[in-house]
Amino acid sequence: MSDGNLPPRRGRPRDASKDEAILVAAGELFMERGFEAASLDAVAQAAGVSKATIYSRFPDKDALFRAVLNHECNAVVMPPSFAPDPATPVRDTLIAIAEQFVGLVLGDKAMSMHRIIVAECARAPRVAELFFETAVLSTKDRFAGLLRLETERGRLAVKDPEGAAWRFLGAVKAEAHMRASMCLPPMEPERLRAHIEACADEFCRAHAPD
Repeated sequence: MSDGNLPPRRGRPRDASKDEAILVAAGELFMERGFEAASLDAVAQAAGVSKATIYSRFPDKDALFRAVLNHECNAVVMPPSFAPDPATPVRDTLIAIAEQFVGLVLGDKAMSMHRIIVAECARAPRVAELFFETAVLSTKDRFAGLLRLETERGRLAVKDPEGAAWRFLGAVKAEAHMRASMCLPPMEPERLRAHIEACADEFCRAHAPD
């Protein structure tokens, strides 16, 4: 029998609503109790599913934690933002990504997770590694990919996309993230917007094509 004539698979289709319930419940428990204290039994109870249902989707708690982080990141910094229409000016793309990124790192969930990771990293370094690999590196890698694309298009001339991505993302969150980390009053929206635009302008000048 050819591949094109394979019989349909039997069994129930995967219920996307259970996926969402698991991710939401796990995210809330990770923020409330921390990674180590949040058990899969508690996640299953909060999500209204069996523990077997969780294991059928996520092989272990590390995988579930990664999925929660990806879910939160993709909800704010949308993947299509890193593959913009060529008609969109580079400056506009940089500003849009910066605003989404700042919205992500300053969000209540992100700040709660940040504080938990800082508190747990000494006794549970694996939590910090998972967060760095999944939430931080994935965003940086996507942005570096965009810089390579724009360089290939001839709209930028970025010799070191990885380093440039780190510098831009670090610059846009600078004061705003430090204030949030210390529970200080946030930057005024107008000043934050002006800061982001200045970062985009400086980046475009620094990496303008010859």
